[in-house]
Amino acid sequence: MIEYIDEAPTLEEYKSMRKAVNFMNLSDRIAKNALNNAFHITTVRDNGRAIGMIRVLSDGSYANFITDVMVIPEYQKKGIGTELMRRTVDYMRSTLEEGETIVLYLMSATGKEPFYKQFGFRERPNEVWGAGMSQWISK
Repeated sequence: MIEYIDEAPTLEEYKSMRKAVNFMNLSDRIAKNALNNAFHITTVRDNGRAIGMIRVLSDGSYANFITDVMVIPEYQKKGIGTELMRRTVDYMRSTLEEGETIVLYLMSATGKEPFYKQFGFRERPNEVWGAGMSQWISK
């Protein structure tokens, strides 16, 4: 039975799902901080097994970043990612009071942009905003 639970997966589940979807390997320390410092996490479980998740980082105000949108390969193309996004956008809307506005940012994997467009996300650069930018730092 598929369940959407507003709680973090275990550290081991998180790292296992990241590996299954070819996300970068994280040290235990960094992965633990990623889970502990998230504003909101939804984990998808099938009969208790973690099969997907989504995480929101936030300043507790207007700037919010959706990350770690993942569903393990055997469960992809079954509407689970769509439901994760729908629930997350609805959750973020529920944090607002009348007349308030916040922004949701995300960085799409190449080729996945159409998936996010269905939720109202716009590609950058566009006529209003420049390109999103990032930098990986290693030691």
